[in-house]
Amino acid sequence: MSRPIARIAHDRAWRRVAWAGSVLLLGVVVFWWGGYVAPHLFSLTFPELLPPRDPTLAALNATNEGTIANTVSAATLASVALLALAAAVVDHRRSARWMSVGGWTVLAVTTAVLAFEELAEFKSGGPISVAEQAQRLGFRWPVLVSPLAAGFVLAVWLFVHKGLRTRSARAPLLLGIACWVLALVHEAIVPGLFAGRARPLEHVLEETLEFSGTLMIGLSAVIALRGGRPPPRPPFGGRWRTALVGSIAAVALLGGVALVFVFRAPLVEALAPYPRVDAFELRLQRREAVVQEILMPAAPVQSVRLFLANCAPGGRAGTVAVHVTPLGMPDRVLAVGSVAVPAADCPSWKEIELLPPLTADEGQRLALQVAVDVDPGAELGVGVTKGDRFPDGRLWINGALAWPDQNLEFVAYSAPEPTRSKLLALGRLAISDWRWPVLLLDVGLVLTLITLIPVLLVASVRPLLPGFGRFARTG
Repeated sequence: MSRPIARIAHDRAWRRVAWAGSVLLLGVVVFWWGGYVAPHLFSLTFPELLPPRDPTLAALNATNEGTIANTVSAATLASVALLALAAAVVDHRRSARWMSVGGWTVLAVTTAVLAFEELAEFKSGGPISVAEQAQRLGFRWPVLVSPLAAGFVLAVWLFVHKGLRTRSARAPLLLGIACWVLALVHEAIVPGLFAGRARPLEHVLEETLEFSGTLMIGLSAVIALRGGRPPPRPPFGGRWRTALVGSIAAVALLGGVALVFVFRAPLVEALAPYPRVDAFELRLQRREAVVQEILMPAAPVQSVRLFLANCAPGGRAGTVAVHVTPLGMPDRVLAVGSVAVPAADCPSWKEIELLPPLTADEGQRLALQVAVDVDPGAELGVGVTKGDRFPDGRLWINGALAWPDQNLEFVAYSAPEPTRSKLLALGRLAISDWRWPVLLLDVGLVLTLITLIPVLLVASVRPLLPGFGRFARTG
């Protein structure tokens, strides 16, 4: 076979493979962003329409081993590991420099380890439990592996700047590594910034950052496998600036609407620091109660969030009732609410809607009573903190004053409607603690990335799809 004919056959085979890979990539993008990200964000925004404990969401939870999303994540990692290994082999056959071969090999090994971690419960449980070892040393597991992460980033930096011959593969590779590093930072540090209803958002952001980085690294490997020749079009379709501006605008618009019309501002917060340091469960029996003194905030209180546990094996569901009264006036009820705690629900946060929404003069002393109703002899746990996490009020347990540094662990939320009092509460919240501006900046950055990356991926593979039918006919 002459060289021109061999080149044509090679190009045709490559285009067929590229077409099949493009279709597979589009399917993965549609599944992840349409079947994982979108439902979880919708549930977080409208929990009454799609409850967080819905079985569909459980099957799509990428943090749980064995679910559909977790399997897709592991399969994608394994596929990208094979692509990186293939790039290393091809570079070796081309007699490329050792730094290029070594760089792709490091990426292949790292991605394969992450795929194993997704399937084998590498972080918690299983034969190699990094989480348990980190806990013994007083760290979260990403902190324990941070020296390896730093070495990996240094190796990739040297690979990109000294060994990667295909310049068009650099941008997706750097973006993918940046997503991986940001995901590790989320796993190690950022969870302390997320509390209450925002905790599921942290898991979605972290998993999607890792998945996005994996896809971008895979795209970089595919570009490198083209033999060093320039792609038919620039990476990302040559319009990445337009996509970036559009992603920022979309996140700013939708985020602003959600903040004003959906977000419930935490008006009163008495949470233990993550991961619930200086916190314990107070076991209450039937008709026992605790009373927490609070000061009425500036905005009406729509709901109260409590840490509850019904852990007795073989037990029955219990009920927790909340009554808010002026301090010293137990017969004058201002707001009430209740929630059922299913058996074996051990433990979880429960949000209790108050009817009517709690309104009173700002600064008025109120009594927040939490009473339990369970079977005789059964117990139900209520979260309590130590360390005087809430100095604005005392805690009473069954009519007796508790220790001065003990308080109920709870959060009181505003209504979602954009009232003047809520907007003022948002302003006070933004300047009350450095966590909130940092959290807003972090969420905005990550949401921009996970909005931008699927657009870039689709723009990169779209030119390969329309011409396949014509090419298949000529082949």
